[in-house]
Amino acid sequence: MLPIWLIKLGFHLLYYQFAWTYDLVAWVVSWGQWAAWRRLALKFLQPGPTLELAYGTGAFFIDLQQHGYQPVGIDLSPYMARLAHRRLQRQHLAGVLCQAKAQKLPFPDHHFSNIVATFPTEYIFQPATLQEITRLLQPHGRLVVVLEGQLRGPWPIQPFLVWLYKITGQHEPQPIPTWSSATLPGQWHWAEEHGAAAWLLVAEKP
Repeated sequence: MLPIWLIKLGFHLLYYQFAWTYDLVAWVVSWGQWAAWRRLALKFLQPGPTLELAYGTGAFFIDLQQHGYQPVGIDLSPYMARLAHRRLQRQHLAGVLCQAKAQKLPFPDHHFSNIVATFPTEYIFQPATLQEITRLLQPHGRLVVVLEGQLRGPWPIQPFLVWLYKITGQHEPQPIPTWSSATLPGQWHWAEEHGAAAWLLVAEKP
């Protein structure tokens, strides 16, 4: 396995200085399944105001719009913000994209029916992030997190992809965090649709 500091540096560069390569890298490491994994979150969302944490290049943000939501997005990376704005402009769409930290979100209490994150880093399980998510969700509001997709590719490429996931520490699904039984009770869901399969965490505010 690669050193943790090197993995973190690689992810940081991918999300900041090399953000322009993000979609290509995501496609390669998932053998084209990244977008389909991400869209599995739509199965668990409910009607109402929706916040996307770390919208990245804006692809899933547009998926949300095309499925009838009027999402708000936050991301800390100015590089991703530029890419997402350009993507929206190319499709003649508008949307509220904010630059903010997940631990300090600029929205009122009990505002969102859904908060969604796809393939987030460890920030999603930090106590300050979870405290903000709990604050922002309406009663019975949902946190939906796509955590890991299942690789389904042709035999010649699949062993390489499995090896790549192993050395970057992404091979095994993360355990359900202990917080889920308190302020945001949650459980794992195995979702499949149109050949894509992924593990998702769905938590609901009491």
